[in-house]
Amino acid sequence: MKIVSVDHRLVRWPIAARGAARGRHEREALIVAVRDESGATGFGEAAPLPGMSVDSLEDAIRACEVLAARLPLELAMTGHASTIAERVTPAPAARFAIETALLTAIAQARGTSVASLFNALPQAEIESAMVVDTETEARDAVSRGVRCLKIKMAANELARVQRIAKAAPTARLRIDANRGWPVEETPALLAALADLPIEYVEEPCLDAADLLDRDLPVKLALDESLGELDPDALERALSSPLLAAIILKPTLLGGFHRCIDLAQAAHAHGVAPIVSHALEGPIGTAACHELARAIGADIPVGLGHHPALESFERRVIRDAGDVRLGIESAAAVANPRIVTTSTQRVVAAGSIPPWSPRILVATPNVETIREVYAALAAHEPIALLHSAGTAAEHERQRELVAHAKLGGDDAVVLFTSGSTGPAKGVVLSRKALVASAEASAQLFGWRDGDRWLCCLPLAHSGGLSVAIRCLLGKKTIVLRDDDTPISHALEARDVTLASLVPAQLAALLDDPAWRPPAKLRAVLLGGAAAPDALVAAALDRGVPVRLTYGLTETFGQVATARAPGELPKPLAGVTITGGTADAPALLRVRGPMLATRYLDGTPIAPELVTADLGYVDADGVHVIGRADDVIITGGENVHPSQVEAVVACTPGVRAGVAFGVADPRWGHVVAVALTTDARFDAVQALASWHRALPPHARPRRLAVVDSLPLLPSGKLDRRSIATLPTSPIDYA
Repeated sequence: MKIVSVDHRLVRWPIAARGAARGRHEREALIVAVRDESGATGFGEAAPLPGMSVDSLEDAIRACEVLAARLPLELAMTGHASTIAERVTPAPAARFAIETALLTAIAQARGTSVASLFNALPQAEIESAMVVDTETEARDAVSRGVRCLKIKMAANELARVQRIAKAAPTARLRIDANRGWPVEETPALLAALADLPIEYVEEPCLDAADLLDRDLPVKLALDESLGELDPDALERALSSPLLAAIILKPTLLGGFHRCIDLAQAAHAHGVAPIVSHALEGPIGTAACHELARAIGADIPVGLGHHPALESFERRVIRDAGDVRLGIESAAAVANPRIVTTSTQRVVAAGSIPPWSPRILVATPNVETIREVYAALAAHEPIALLHSAGTAAEHERQRELVAHAKLGGDDAVVLFTSGSTGPAKGVVLSRKALVASAEASAQLFGWRDGDRWLCCLPLAHSGGLSVAIRCLLGKKTIVLRDDDTPISHALEARDVTLASLVPAQLAALLDDPAWRPPAKLRAVLLGGAAAPDALVAAALDRGVPVRLTYGLTETFGQVATARAPGELPKPLAGVTITGGTADAPALLRVRGPMLATRYLDGTPIAPELVTADLGYVDADGVHVIGRADDVIITGGENVHPSQVEAVVACTPGVRAGVAFGVADPRWGHVVAVALTTDARFDAVQALASWHRALPPHARPRRLAVVDSLPLLPSGKLDRRSIATLPTSPIDYA
C-alpha cells in the first residue's frame, strides 16, 4: 500500500485525579492520521506522560512533519511500520503513534485487526487488573468478577494496603510504588507485605533492577526502568527468579514491535509480560488492548477502566467520524472481562509464537455462542473444540490449529466426529456458513415466533449451524441444559424447529406417553443413519421428521427431505452424485457451503468426495453406508446398513449395529451388537434373520449390551463397538 497523506491534531481533556491518575487533572495528546491511496485510514495517538516520558508533544509534532515530508511511503508489510517510525523519530510516544497509525491502515485495508497482524489467532478475552484506592472500591471490583487488584502505594501507606487486602480476601494484589519508596526502607516495606497475597511490587524504588540479586520476601516487577536497561542488564533482570513481570507501556517504550520483542524475551525466561496504559486517550488505550491480544497469555493486564477516558468523548470528539479507530473500541475496557471483536490473518515479518492461540472449548451455553458471534462479526477465525473431548485430544487439536495458516475468509475450524479415525480439522469460510444458512432458510422458510432447539454440540456442524441460521434469520436459539430432557425443552420452551441425531429421537420415543407439541413443525434428523423402524415409529407418533444428509465438510445438511417420511433431496445450489442401486459408489458433493480445506492444507472445495456409498435418484439421496464400514466376508461385500435394517425390525431390539469380526476361515464375519427389552427372543430373532438375509450377510457373532457406546457428537462409536466381546451364533 502507498501512504499519501499524514494529518495531526492536538487534543486536551480533563481527567479525574483518581486511580492511576492520582495527582493529575488534565491530559494532552496528538492524534495522528495516515491515509493510503485507496482511502484506508489509520489513527495513532502520541500522549507523552509528564514526569515519566522522556519525550514531549513537540517531539511528536516534529515527527509528523518529518513523516509528511517523506510522502508518498510504500508500506508492504507489518514490519515496515516499525522501521518507518524508528527512522522518523527517536521519541517513544511519537514512534508509538506513527506505528499504530500505519498498522491500523494496513489492518483496515486487509479487513483485519492490528492484533491479527502479529498473531494468527490473537487472544479474544482479556482480563484486567483494576486499580483501587479504598476498601469500598476493592469490594465493588471483586463483586463484579475482578480477580486481581492494583494498589498505588506510597512508603507511608502500608496500613491502607492492609485494609484493602482484608476487604477483598479472594483477590490477588499488585502493588505499584512508582519508584517512590526510599531505597533504604524498601527491604523492610517488602517484608511487611510478605504475608499478603501479593503477586509483585512494581518499581518500589529507584534502580529497582539492582534489588533482583538480593534475597527478597516479595517478587518485583519492572515498568519505567525497562527503557533504561541496556541489553546485558535486561538479560540479568529477566534471569532473576525474583522478577515476576515486566510492565509494557508502548507509549513509554516506543511501540508495538519493541513491546513484542520484550514479551518474547520475558516468555523465554518464564516472566509474565503485562500490557498496561499510560493514561492515553481511547486510541492509545485501544492500541494497548490490541497489543495485549497479540501477546496473549492468561494473566490479567493493566487495561482496566481509568478516569482519563471519562470525559474524552464529551470534550474531544466532535462527530462520530472524528476518530475512526480501525481497532477494538476503547469503550470495552470499562469491563473487567472483555470479549473483543477483531479479525484475522498473520502478515507479520516477525510474528510472535502462538503461546496463547484463540481456541475455544465450546460448551453448550450462551457464552460460546456470544464468542462465535463476536468472531464472525469481526471476521476473526475461531476454532471450536468439543467440551466432552479428552485433555489429550484437546492438546492434539490445539497443536494442529496453532501450526495452521488461517486467514482471509476463514471463519470457523471444526473437527470431524472421529467415528472412523482421528478427528480432522475442517476450515469453513464465511461464505460457506452463509450459503448453508440461506439454503436451509430457502427450504424451511422462517415464521414469526420460530424457536430452534439446539441440543447438538456447538463444536460440530449440527449444533453450530443452528446458531448460524438463527443469527442470519434473527430468530431465537433454545439451548438445552444437559440435565433437561429433550421432551421438556420441546414443550416448555415453545420450540418450533429442532435438530436431533437418531439416538436422541429414540430416547424420546422410549416414553410411550410422549407426543410432539403442536408448535413443532420440523425435526431435522441426521448425523448418523436413521433406521427405517425408528423413522416409522416417529411418524406414527406424529413427529414431523425430516431426514437430512450432511457432513462437517459441508457444514451440515446438504440434502433434506421435502416432507416427513421422504428421502433427503439436495438443497438449492447443491449437486450430489453417486453410483446406482445395483452398484453404489462414493457420493460426491458440490455446493457453495463446502469447506475450503482441511487444517493440513488438503483442499475440499470445489468437490468433496465422501466416504459414503450411495446413489441419487428421483426419490432422493440413498446412503448405503460408509465405504470403510463395508464387511468383506468370504469375498462378498456386506454393507452394515443392510444388516441393521433387518435387525432393527426384530421385536425387542431397541438398537442394533453391525460390524466385522476377524475370522480365520472367512476373513471376517458379520457381528451385531444389540440393546434389547423384555420382548427380545433370541430363537425368533435368529429365525427372522435367517429368512431375511443371504447366508454371507447373516450375523455370526452377537453382543447384547445395556447401551451402545456413543461419541460426544451423539453418533455411534463404531470403533468401540467393534471391540465388544461377542458370542457365536448357531442357526442350526
